[in-house]
Amino acid sequence: MGVVQKYGGSSVATIEQLRAVAECVAQVKRAGQDVVVVASAMGKTTNRLIELAKQTGGADSVREMDALMATGEQTTISLLAMALQGMGIPAVSLTGGQCGFVTNDNHTRAKIMDIRTDTLQKHIGEGKVVVVAGFQGTDAAGNITTLGRGGSDTTAVALAAKLGWDCEIYTDVEGIFSIDPRRCPGAKALRRITYDEMMEMAALGAGVLETRSVELAKKYRVRLYLGRSLENDKTKGTYIMEKDNTFEYMPVTGISLSERCAVLNITNAPADGSCVSSLFAIVSKLDINVDLISQQLLSDGSIALSFSCKPDDAQLLLRACAERGFPYELRLQSTLGKISLVGVGMITHSGIANRAFDTLYRNGIRYYQISTSEISISITVEGENLERAARLLSEEFELCQGA
Repeated sequence: MGVVQKYGGSSVATIEQLRAVAECVAQVKRAGQDVVVVASAMGKTTNRLIELAKQTGGADSVREMDALMATGEQTTISLLAMALQGMGIPAVSLTGGQCGFVTNDNHTRAKIMDIRTDTLQKHIGEGKVVVVAGFQGTDAAGNITTLGRGGSDTTAVALAAKLGWDCEIYTDVEGIFSIDPRRCPGAKALRRITYDEMMEMAALGAGVLETRSVELAKKYRVRLYLGRSLENDKTKGTYIMEKDNTFEYMPVTGISLSERCAVLNITNAPADGSCVSSLFAIVSKLDINVDLISQQLLSDGSIALSFSCKPDDAQLLLRACAERGFPYELRLQSTLGKISLVGVGMITHSGIANRAFDTLYRNGIRYYQISTSEISISITVEGENLERAARLLSEEFELCQGA
């Protein structure tokens, strides 16, 4: 039994930090455990590469952007393998393609189709620490692809699932909190959280883990831990698991915030479904995730449709609709923020929505689109009210120390 460890860009931003990470990995290996390390690009490397691409005027080439972006992780893994070797630990670096990651050909947001682990298993069998480039793979034609936002987390969990190992993700935060501690300094640290809750929080705006990685962990029952880099005390991080053994669930476990939420609206569309069908065919083709979908039948027999997505995706969709001659006007409302209450306790606790809406109403905060699931309630508010709404709801549901 071994462990897959993933280190984010902030954990390997400098050579000094990278050597400190190498020493932590070496300690695990010296203790007799097999280790595969997944690494992100160092610090702000990805941002610098994007800026260089823009300066060439050719940043619209998604194939070349993937080839360029992948070099950031490749630099990190080579340096980390060298650092381990310098400490007397046998190590080898592998790109995503060399590690056997086969993806589809959807550049910049590719999906993993298979992981062919023959080369990886060979190196593990030889007693080496294998350092794998996160965020990348190759398609059937051999082109380099990248997995999109949070792709290194997805790489790590996918490898752990394939190997049947645990997965530890290390970053610059202590673990998962009830709400972003930068917005609520008294936010409570969560030592355990369920897969379902973590998926909801990630999908709804919490930036600590990407949704795809948690989804994979749940599907393949990967024991997932998130903690601060170089922290040896595992009681200070968060375990993501099938169920929390707390005697009785709290009604709300945490709050996720999405500071930039774009809402797209269509009015006077026919009620026969043709508009919605053709629009969401484009959404699907672009692999855009949408949320807060609302459709209303108007008095004249037409419909009004609205939904939310990420601002960048909204712009992508607007361009695609214009290019394809989509016959209905899409209007963009991009000054909103989204606040989401998440907790498996909502299944058994009634009145959560009432408390949330009443809190906003009593404090003069206007809200717009609403979406619910068994374990979440999402509400859009004016962006300028997002911080205040988050604080008030944190107090209402006792998610901050002293609340």
